[in-house]
Amino acid sequence: MAQQIKGTVNRVELIGWLGNDPNQRFLPSGVGVCDFDVATKRVGSRGEDGEWTYETEWTTVEAWESLGDMCQEHLRKGSRVRVVGSLRTRSWEDKETSARRSKTVVRAEDVLFLDSRDEE
Repeated sequence: MAQQIKGTVNRVELIGWLGNDPNQRFLPSGVGVCDFDVATKRVGSRGEDGEWTYETEWTTVEAWESLGDMCQEHLRKGSRVRVVGSLRTRSWEDKETSARRSKTVVRAEDVLFLDSRDEE
């Protein structure tokens, strides 16, 4: 588990479904990273009929090294997972527009495959 700095917590837990097949890539150093998007639901607003609506929240997850290898091997679009990790935000300059961009992802520390083996 990642070490915390006194007085702060950066911990995320998601239970949801994969929206796409995992994508594994390798950095020039040879380290593997597997990323995938997890869909979770949250209560939105009340519709005109008074019923609550539900909204889908998409979160990008990165699994590194051997954890990423396992995710690439066992997960597919529609797989149900539990992910525990921490938030990471990257910033960069868009090459076409020179605009500053950023993206926040969950860096997985643990991924639990929730589908039964028969469903795989």
